[in-house]
Amino acid sequence: MRKRPKNSLTHKILKAISIGGIVLIAASSPYFGLAFFKGIRRDLERKKWRDFYAQLKKLQKSKRLNAEQNPDGSFTVTITQLGKDYVARYDLDSLEIKKPESWDGLWRICSFDIPSDKQVARYALIGKFKELGFIMIQKSVWAHPFECREELAVLGKAFNIEPHMYCFMASDFDGHQNNHLKIKFERKNRTILKT
Repeated sequence: MRKRPKNSLTHKILKAISIGGIVLIAASSPYFGLAFFKGIRRDLERKKWRDFYAQLKKLQKSKRLNAEQNPDGSFTVTITQLGKDYVARYDLDSLEIKKPESWDGLWRICSFDIPSDKQVARYALIGKFKELGFIMIQKSVWAHPFECREELAVLGKAFNIEPHMYCFMASDFDGHQNNHLKIKFERKNRTILKT
């Protein structure tokens, strides 16, 4: 069975470097600069140095990392924008929308018109909307009562569909429709919207 990208050594190396910024890797121990990251420690203890260096070279070749050897034999490793995008794309499992103490009465609406050559991205987006508690108004119009612009931006960037997403807030539905959306959201998410 193939590893999911977020569980691969490649992904863990990129994520560790993206969190830490610049990492200095000592020539005597390739794990020196990364060993303190819990998510990667277990893999590093099991992997051999050759595997680690092979992954670094692969990441450098794919332009996800910049690695430069210093005069003392150590390496300075930095993540590129392409590497950051890769980490963001596969780190969607930790994405969540925070529930405030009280609801401001506004609906965050996201509509999209995704071209047919990006249907996989469309289905992935809809799946994430369902996971995050959005409710469907129409097939390509979804709503959420809590602030989620940052989360929507992450999804748009991760699925490479930013130009096809339109997000706005709505404060005035007719009374019946607003109440219908509220009830639908509360049932789906097993919560009560308090204003």
